[in-house]
Amino acid sequence: MTEERLRNNLQLLGLSSKEIDTYLTILDHGEAKVSEIIADSEVSQRYVYQMCEQLDERGLVFLNDHVRPSMVRAQDPESVVEGINKQLDEVKADVTEQLANQKPAELEVELIKSRQTIIKRWKRFIDRATEEVFICMPAAKFERFESELAAAVDRDATVYVLLTEPGLNEFDRGSLVGRASIVRTWDAEPRPLLTVDNEIMIHDEPKLFIDEGAEGSAVSLTRSSVAGNLFSTYLSNYWRIADQEYLCEPDELPKSYPQLRNALVHATLHKRAGNDLTATIRAQHTTTGELTEMHEVPIVEIRQGLIEPFTNTFPVENGLSVSYDGEVVTVGGIDAIVEDYEALDITLDVAE
Repeated sequence: MTEERLRNNLQLLGLSSKEIDTYLTILDHGEAKVSEIIADSEVSQRYVYQMCEQLDERGLVFLNDHVRPSMVRAQDPESVVEGINKQLDEVKADVTEQLANQKPAELEVELIKSRQTIIKRWKRFIDRATEEVFICMPAAKFERFESELAAAVDRDATVYVLLTEPGLNEFDRGSLVGRASIVRTWDAEPRPLLTVDNEIMIHDEPKLFIDEGAEGSAVSLTRSSVAGNLFSTYLSNYWRIADQEYLCEPDELPKSYPQLRNALVHATLHKRAGNDLTATIRAQHTTTGELTEMHEVPIVEIRQGLIEPFTNTFPVENGLSVSYDGEVVTVGGIDAIVEDYEALDITLDVAE
């Protein structure tokens, strides 16, 4: 197998260019000190240890940071394949379960092969956004959607943007103002993705946005569970290793939000500005299903993976802790599991 083929296959598995460069260097050594990988890798020193941790989590290497100096070892091929197959089996089982829970009337699937039709669908779906938009797309094509994104921001939708290659070097950073809430950049070419309000998604072939003659297709799907899960997948993988490029100004408070994740963006901005906050939350207990309203409860802690520095304890965690009824309880977003409560809607205010 050529290195190019291995690199392409690793990219298909979702590895970033930095992860791939680090992994190939580890493969060349078999086992080495992390300092040796830093010396031999084309990845900058500040990223190598982070890449080793992520490769360890993926099951591709074993990172032993309990010894000094830290050592890293490439896992044997059988273990790597077993781990990949396990992840694919889990994805298959999750998709099967989600499809089984959907009513036929809720399903709207379209296979799109025309580049112009894809762009029209992106524009149409962004125009529908009332709560949030997530886009991962080449920086070279961001200007095609500037007016639609500006209108979404004006409608108080939270707009998350992950800009990728090609086009990052030539991209006008000034064009982000008023057209996004948070923007991160990543020097890779993942599949473009649009999700809107956890209900609509379009997943494209990487070259379709750029090359008029490229072959491939995009899948447009109206199904809340799949759209939301893809958004979470991109957040937990690509978003975390990208670079923070732009942050909006914090909203004026009090303000209500239909879902917790978007409230966390502005809660984080206000907290970092030194403002103590309260929240009024309509919530459902994740164990008993009991509905409750927490009125103007103090926010004790914010755990989020949206704005650097991240404060969550695992990649998809976006929640908060509040002082309620004499104790500190945890509140998560849509379909919360590990928290005490799932927020159905939330109003933020500055504490008096």
